[in-house]
This record gives sequence, C-alpha cells and structure tokens, in this order.
Amino acid sequence: MKNIFFLFFLISTLSFSQTITKDSIQIEVVSTKFVVDPRLMEFKYFRVRNNQLRKVKIKAKIESTSENMTRLSAFSLIDTKNKLRYRLADYAGYIGGVFGPDLLTYRKSQIYDKDGDAVKFDPPYGEYEKDYFNDFDIEGYTNIEEPINFGTTKRPKLSVLFFGETTLRKVTADLYFLLLIDHIDLDYELYYKDEKVGDIKF
Repeated sequence: MKNIFFLFFLISTLSFSQTITKDSIQIEVVSTKFVVDPRLMEFKYFRVRNNQLRKVKIKAKIESTSENMTRLSAFSLIDTKNKLRYRLADYAGYIGGVFGPDLLTYRKSQIYDKDGDAVKFDPPYGEYEKDYFNDFDIEGYTNIEEPINFGTTKRPKLSVLFFGETTLRKVTADLYFLLLIDHIDLDYELYYKDEKVGDIKF
C-alpha cells in the first residue's frame, strides 16, 4: 500500500507542471531562472541596454499537434501582483541539445529609409504573419513589450518583435521575457492564449 501511495505521489509531482491546452498542445515547464551572464543578455537581433529590465528564461517542453502548431506569440508571462502582462521577448527551440530551424522572428511594423523606401533586413516585416499577443489582453492588466531600435540614437527606427508558429511538433523551448526591475517579483503565471499553463517561480 505504501508503495502504491509513493508511486502516485511521484507521478503527481512529475506531472505537476504539465498542461494540455484547449488546442491539445502539451506544455511542461522544466525550469526557470534569472539570466545573470552578461553574454546571455544579448538576443539574436539586439542587446539589452535598458538597465530597468531583467531577462528571465523559462525552459519548457512543448508538443503540438499536426492540426495545431504552437503559436509562440500567444505566450505571455503574467505578474498578478503588479497587473502586468509581458510579451515573449526571445525564443530558441531545439531537439536533443541541437538548435532547430525554429527561429521565426518578425517585425510588427514596417521600417523605411531616409528616401521613404521599405528596408529589407532581418527580421522581416511580418505583414502576413499573425501576432496573437493582443488577441488575449487581460482587463486591468498593462501589456509590457520592449521595442527594438533598428536605427540610430539620433534617428531611431523602433519596432516590436514577435514570433510565428513552431515548425517542430516536439520541441524543447527556451522562452525569454524582459521584466521591469522596479516590479520584480518571484511568482508569475505563464499563459498560452487565455489559458494558464504553469505557475512560475524564480
């Protein structure tokens, strides 16, 4: 009897952070941490220069279905104490420790040069890509998203980045968020669309 109880407790513990969404997407939070290595404050397209922000990483195992691939822009990190909702700031997907081709990054706005012509550089303007972040706003919460300057200090060209669908049905994902230092807390909630998929503690 004791062995059965222990096995039930072990299974419950291991599956505590696993969630299956309404879209049949399975999300398991594996680990969380504050990023302290200065080199890891650099993203693919920019470096965190704002000393009012703190980068955090949530490692998760994500399994999509062939009918519903995971929409990365639908992830958000919720600060219930300060009523803040953070956009996914960076993402990396990999299998077996090898990074996959799952880096689908887009600009939310078009950027023009001094002659008024649309610039063509990475990440591309996601004109035809769906951004889900604002589809799931929470009443009473402020959305936090850090725009990236693709210009200069004198001539800034700002745009928010967002991420498309995963191309890998099963993927280990590093989900990065930028938190406001003045509002840092230890307890957060990870959401996918309008569903809570995990309690996050740093």
